[in-house]
Amino acid sequence: MSTPPVVTDVSRRLAENVRSLRDLRKLTQADLGARAGIAAASISHFETGQRTPSLDSIVKLADALGVSIDVLVGRASVESTAQVDPVFLQASRADAQTLDAVRRVTAALLDAREKP
Repeated sequence: MSTPPVVTDVSRRLAENVRSLRDLRKLTQADLGARAGIAAASISHFETGQRTPSLDSIVKLADALGVSIDVLVGRASVESTAQVDPVFLQASRADAQTLDAVRRVTAALLDAREKP
């Protein structure tokens, strides 16, 4: 008989933040898993606190959600990490396809601006 995992305050905040950030970005567990290269079942386990992600997985999740590791583990708020234009904040809440389109258009506009 195995013992249940010990849930620390950081583990609990991590689980809550993964879910709330995923929901904020309107991603399914499968969407987030695809972005992070992690199985959707693992995302579910992380969100429920059944498993604690490895450091490598935490980095992948932070990158996939577009936040710092400090935000993911609850050491900083999303708002405190950057001054974000409301248009880009709204875009970050869009579905993955819309967000990808916004990134491509923004990159193209910035590239065009840099050319003489």
